[in-house]
Amino acid sequence: MGTQAQKKAPGKSGKAVKKGSAKTVRRSKKNVVKKTASAKGHAVNTTAKKSTARKGLSPKELEYFKKRLLSEKQRVLEEMDAIQTNNLKQSITDQTGELSHYSYHLGDTASLAYDREFSMGLAERQQKYLEQIDEALARIEDGTYGICKVTGEIIPRERLEEVPVAKYSVKGKEIVERQKRMMTQSQG
Repeated sequence: MGTQAQKKAPGKSGKAVKKGSAKTVRRSKKNVVKKTASAKGHAVNTTAKKSTARKGLSPKELEYFKKRLLSEKQRVLEEMDAIQTNNLKQSITDQTGELSHYSYHLGDTASLAYDREFSMGLAERQQKYLEQIDEALARIEDGTYGICKVTGEIIPRERLEEVPVAKYSVKGKEIVERQKRMMTQSQG
């Protein structure tokens, strides 16, 4: 191959062949995982996303979550359409039922303004949720659904059942929240 010497050393999970800075670990004939050394000297699994996804969720489970996410997306789209039709697209005249174009009762106007503002906030939250659903569907397609973006660990099925758009395990979410708190403390 090159001028580099190859060393074979038995490991817990099989034979390891060292080539430069990367080490290939053979666990079986079908499963070859390439590991590289990280800056801290820990081995980092470079093919973890694809191989872990197969271990974490079966194709049948991925299909189940895909259908569930598509169903949820449809429900949210229908909800947003109803919000727009009932609150945001109607004029104050339409909402009050007044035929006159003169001034409205101050209480009615304030109540309608509050309802519109509330509906806009709800629509904004629903839009963010739709984006999370689309991201989860993309992760299903690229084989990373059910894998924590922070720790690389498999997100338990129970968590995915409760929060199908989850991109972090509980441990990963705690790390993210801790980082957010530290950033806000350092800014304030």
